[in-house]
Amino acid sequence: MCQAQTPARAPRSSAVSHQMMPHPFAIEWRSSFGDALPAGFLCRAALADRWLRIHSLPESKRYGETDAERAEILYRQNAVASYVLGDGADCQLVITRFGKARVWSSSEALPLNGGTPEHVLSAGDQDDELQFFALPVKWTAVTFDELILAVADDRTGPVLFANVQRDCIYAPYDGGADLFFRNSDTAARAHERFQAWLSAREDGL
Repeated sequence: MCQAQTPARAPRSSAVSHQMMPHPFAIEWRSSFGDALPAGFLCRAALADRWLRIHSLPESKRYGETDAERAEILYRQNAVASYVLGDGADCQLVITRFGKARVWSSSEALPLNGGTPEHVLSAGDQDDELQFFALPVKWTAVTFDELILAVADDRTGPVLFANVQRDCIYAPYDGGADLFFRNSDTAARAHERFQAWLSAREDGL
């Protein structure tokens, strides 16, 4: 009598294997920015030699209160973003969320021009977890004015636009924007170009 053969172990499902693979954007991000995580406040230390900060309003005023101030915010933000990213460039809009949820919430009311961000990366530990969501976009001046003003009013959480082909990042925040360039030389040229919009502080903040 022949002994029954032990069944071969079933292969892992393709769904499980796919979940274990890094998202393509996460791979592209790492090739351009190394171990830095895709949030402006996290990139400042990791990419310090490639970093420059501009302020949105004269005398480093943080929030716009008049139509003229909001117009100035949009003018400066669009100018630096187009300089860093390239007008008409294919980019990724990355949004950071704190917590464990890896599915974009339908309750999010961000002005994203109809797109739905996709989860691309997790970081941190169980007690302090970060989730990163990305949406492919084409950067063009004024297209994201509504989002820029929402950022300026501190209504969005951390967001950034990354052009991985140029190794550059535009990360607006409530008060200005953190800019990251391919290298220190291009950052130095931007420092000269946008001198009037820089902080007077020695640390550039």
